[in-house]
Amino acid sequence: MSTATWVKTFAKNDVRLVLRDRMVLMLLGMALAIGVAARFVLPLIDASLAANGVLPNERTDLRFSDTYEMFVAFVGLWQAALMPGTAFGFILIEEKEDDTLTALRVCPAPFSTFLAYRIAIPAALGFVLALILVPLIGHAEIAWAKLLPIAAASALAAPLTTLLLGAFANDKVQGLAFTKFGGVAGLTILAGWFVPEPWQWLLGAFPPFLACKAFWMARAGADLWWLVALVAFVGHAGLIAFALRRLRFR
Repeated sequence: MSTATWVKTFAKNDVRLVLRDRMVLMLLGMALAIGVAARFVLPLIDASLAANGVLPNERTDLRFSDTYEMFVAFVGLWQAALMPGTAFGFILIEEKEDDTLTALRVCPAPFSTFLAYRIAIPAALGFVLALILVPLIGHAEIAWAKLLPIAAASALAAPLTTLLLGAFANDKVQGLAFTKFGGVAGLTILAGWFVPEPWQWLLGAFPPFLACKAFWMARAGADLWWLVALVAFVGHAGLIAFALRRLRFR
């Protein structure tokens, strides 16, 4: 059988799993819902804080609207990758529980073909979601020429999440516990917005933060935003290689 035939087979199996457990559709819908909510809720919060003298106030001229870039990157880049990554992570866990992965190791389909497929689908979804969510949320416009490579870098957090869940969680209960780590890790992006440079660069050990940092730099007109996006891409790729190795030998 050709690679294309095996991919069609894997896709049919995914459709079966999605129809049986619709977490994929739920999480993708949740990402879009959060994006729509952010578009309308962020200005309401800004107006309310300003009207009540909270931000700005006597001690600072900072407005809540000054942090819109932070929230757009958090939702439009990080959540856009985390949601499909988590959804397909649970599919991978289910495949482990059903011994599908064990069967694939001895069937004619190369196991590497299956793993490549498992990387490509969540990465593609994370990429497309980022391209949808960032303009949908608004409040932080950016040229498409800059958004495309940044979205490509941030989207790799999706397959990374999928593979880490598949590599370390033995069942869905453990998977749910591990998703909490993803939620906590994402707070690095929100906290990092307030960390001054050069200390902010220490958070670059978390590649999704670098993707968001590239977004902020591109918005600010910095020349080296592309280099930061490239480092984020390479950082994600390195962690994906680690997770693949871990999954292969489990």
